[in-house]
Amino acid sequence: MPVPPGKVSSMQLARGGAVRKYLRVAEISLTNRLAYLADHLVSSIFLILILFIFSQLWKTVLGTEGQIAGLDSTRMLWYMVFTEVIALSTPGTHSLVSEEVKSGDIAYKLVRPYSYILYYFSSHCGEYAVRFVTNLLVGSAFAYLAMGPLAVPWAKLGWVLLGLALAAAINFLVSFSVALLAFWLEENRPFFWILNKMLFIFGGLFIPVEAYPQGLRLVSYLLPLRYSISGPALLVVNFDYAFLWQLLAGQLVWVLLLAALVTAMFRKGVRRVHVHGG
Repeated sequence: MPVPPGKVSSMQLARGGAVRKYLRVAEISLTNRLAYLADHLVSSIFLILILFIFSQLWKTVLGTEGQIAGLDSTRMLWYMVFTEVIALSTPGTHSLVSEEVKSGDIAYKLVRPYSYILYYFSSHCGEYAVRFVTNLLVGSAFAYLAMGPLAVPWAKLGWVLLGLALAAAINFLVSFSVALLAFWLEENRPFFWILNKMLFIFGGLFIPVEAYPQGLRLVSYLLPLRYSISGPALLVVNFDYAFLWQLLAGQLVWVLLLAALVTAMFRKGVRRVHVHGG
């Protein structure tokens, strides 16, 4: 039913209020992270150590003319800047979910007037933004001093940012789906240890998956990790429209599939809490 001019339906007001609610959660998370910005900058020393080791490796292995998946030593280091920044910027939401399930606090969270999943997604986005920007500044400064500047496709920056945003969403959904295993197993840390090791290989954390042998490359293409780590980083350092469309299509498919998986797991997990009197 159309809304008369000058009036807003209650449903529209509710939707607007819901959006503002989650934006406020993201803002609070961002502000809280900014309060500890100095600590985060100090922790970025670990990123510099990783980049220093690999800068020496690529200089030695590739020299001035060698390439891996079409990337020379300079672009390989910049590729690693973005893969490491994406990986290190992802907050540890899984530990919070696990603790809430084990302590029983999950019962209080479920009755609050917000979506449990969207609450953590908003919080994730706020913290991720601060982590990403600070890690990128530190990593870019080192890469610039060590290997020189990267030719940034400024005219295509919007597409690059879209790929990075979808990568952040996939990282959250993958992490949160594993976190929800706490409903059944309570302790989910072993699964995150496995996931982190899978990121090294199938996510292309150190080398683009395009450089893998055919079998391993095919497995990487069938998993979401490549679309959240390797793909966006490769798009930044070697922008190509054909690769862009393939990447965005894969990212959108995985966002939809993982969102459906997370929603189904959460609903089933909540019923399990109610069955056990939680």
